[in-house]
Amino acid sequence: MSLHVRYDEGELIAQEGSYAAGVYVVESGLISIGKYASKGWQKRCLRFLASGEWFGLEPAFLGREPINAQFAKAIVPSTLLFVERSNILAFSKAHPSIHEDLCRWLSREVLMLEFKLTREAVETIDRNLALLLIALTKKYGDKEDTTVVLDLPISRQTMAEILGVSIETLSRVLRQFRERGLISTSPNKITIQDFAKLKEKARATPFYLSIMEETL
Repeated sequence: MSLHVRYDEGELIAQEGSYAAGVYVVESGLISIGKYASKGWQKRCLRFLASGEWFGLEPAFLGREPINAQFAKAIVPSTLLFVERSNILAFSKAHPSIHEDLCRWLSREVLMLEFKLTREAVETIDRNLALLLIALTKKYGDKEDTTVVLDLPISRQTMAEILGVSIETLSRVLRQFRERGLISTSPNKITIQDFAKLKEKARATPFYLSIMEETL
């Protein structure tokens, strides 16, 4: 009832507004989920999907014509498991225990969106960047002595899209962080030099960070 599919770096998996044929589960790689602005050519990265994450559950269970509300694109070469919508619905009826997992996943999505809306509406860019860097350390951080090295599979442009700012604004704040001794940067890598001070700037509770870590 499922199919293994592979996508190259930068390849589009699902287009926003297109028919949602089914549900994808990431087996390996990294997927970007985002939306286009009303102008059409501007896009915004909402979150990442890593191994074990789902895409396409919402249109599968909405009970109306299944349309993709976001686009999905492979950030790096990725392998996904695809299940047709009719099969996932039949499976959920035959195995009702799956609904507990689905409710948990959807509840986490709602919390993530509430955090994201609040953060973007009232927080400063420097705090939002600090939050993002701390959250990324769980999946992509390697501790080296007193520093943490982020070997990121995402571009600076994608980071700017996540934060909802221009690439110029992101570059300016990264420069400020470097000048304050919080980080150092190199192509595709960010080294957190003072993790304690970065956490002070982020001012985040463990619960808040755990939701961000799970949804990046």
